[in-house]
Amino acid sequence: MVREALSAAVAKVVAAAIAEALLLGSPMPAADATAGLPGDAQKQLAGYRAREATFRSGLAAPAGADREERALYDRRVAVERVIFSLFPRRDAAKTAAGFALDVDLDRVAPFTDALLRDLPVPWLAPYLNLLAGHAKLCGDHPGDAKYTLTLAQKSGVPLIRVAAEYLLTEGSCLGKSVGPVGP
Repeated sequence: MVREALSAAVAKVVAAAIAEALLLGSPMPAADATAGLPGDAQKQLAGYRAREATFRSGLAAPAGADREERALYDRRVAVERVIFSLFPRRDAAKTAAGFALDVDLDRVAPFTDALLRDLPVPWLAPYLNLLAGHAKLCGDHPGDAKYTLTLAQKSGVPLIRVAAEYLLTEGSCLGKSVGPVGP
């Protein structure tokens, strides 16, 4: 009984760390901590880490940037890195840089909802649903997040599923520090 409770607590911590990595640009949890994940999520996590190790931003750092401009640039690079690392596609780097440059980081939910209505790259939809769902959870209408997070959960992308399930279960906004999303 105690072992099961401990296992559930560890799984919750790992799921939270994965959600923070995908939404806030935090590092993914260490490999030894993720042994309890389902096989498909472990496999994607290994690929994520391998791609993350090769990541090079396509965004130019702002010359002479003040602290606020540098923080915005860092948030955009975090979005770019997550997309690149999450989707092993030939066009991932270009799409990641384009999205990271275009995304309205102050209005993530309306921006991604509008983009999802006419999405030129359908493979990005699971991540956009995760972003929008979390932003709605953090905003004035957290009840609107359930539908969007459920779409992310059912997307077939294992790491997004883990993060969306965590957010649906906890029903609370993750920290808004340096990461790529905000309300």
